[in-house]
Amino acid sequence: MEGYTIGVFGADKELKTRFEGSVAKKSEVEGMIVYHRNESGKRISFIDDPQFPEKIQGYARIASISDYACYLFPPNGRLSAPDGELAVLLESFRLPGRVEIVDGGAGPEEVKTAFKGLSLAAYPVERRSGDSSVIDLSGLDQSLPPTTPGALVYIDRAFSVKGVGTVVLGFVLSGKVTVHDKLRAVPSSPEKTVEVKGIQVNDEDQESAGRGMRVGLSLKGVDAKELDKTSWLDDGSFKLSDRLNFAFSPSAYYKQDVAGRDLHLQLPGEMVLASITKEGGVYYAKVPAPVPVWDGMRLAVIDLNGKNLRVAGGGLAKLAP
Repeated sequence: MEGYTIGVFGADKELKTRFEGSVAKKSEVEGMIVYHRNESGKRISFIDDPQFPEKIQGYARIASISDYACYLFPPNGRLSAPDGELAVLLESFRLPGRVEIVDGGAGPEEVKTAFKGLSLAAYPVERRSGDSSVIDLSGLDQSLPPTTPGALVYIDRAFSVKGVGTVVLGFVLSGKVTVHDKLRAVPSSPEKTVEVKGIQVNDEDQESAGRGMRVGLSLKGVDAKELDKTSWLDDGSFKLSDRLNFAFSPSAYYKQDVAGRDLHLQLPGEMVLASITKEGGVYYAKVPAPVPVWDGMRLAVIDLNGKNLRVAGGGLAKLAP
């Protein structure tokens, strides 16, 4: 079983609730908000962050693990500062998507004008009723970001369940996870391997789960408290490094240089503090512990103290030769 992860981006919380409730069924409200929909044999997760615009960390995480974006254009046709910041975030992650105009008077021309100079100006535009359950999801198959063939799971929650043991919730970012797989906890020191005892998708037992799936994994060989600093599980096929080099594209709206500064790096799922340097035109980031990395891995540089814009820009990681 495979699926897709779609980020729902917008500053109007009421508008997001109407849109999400019309196209999918709510399944989680703790942390990120998750809705699910089954479409053509695929399970689609729509994910949203309730803490924006006060905090950008949630939406940065969602952008980093999403296959596709649904950007909710303000019904009045005017972008607020938070609306603009989300557009820059999607630009930084090179995330494909579409613009949804829900019960609004704006049209494609207003969208192109608002996003002039950004890739969102080329997003297809859909005008829709807030009550419609129909949504155009064409193009999702072409949106998948590059990864490696190995299994990689981003985990956002770990806890203990009486009679079950350690359980983690997360998203399969690459490959397939199967019951009895032995996975490496990343980061962990010393390196720890765990066994998958069981897999659930929306409270239903599964023998395996493929990329794009929201999963619950019961684990053998580890206590939940031992996973406090673990963000990923992988099958050992991913290179781990605490120094990343990447091609960086600064946002045209962020006016400071990122080199020589300690800023945050949004990796697939996890945000970490990084010391960023620039050598010979190449950017490097030193992070506190080894993280999974692959060629073409999307990332973004986030300035949590930015006054007008917290998204400094985005990049693609490169494996060292």
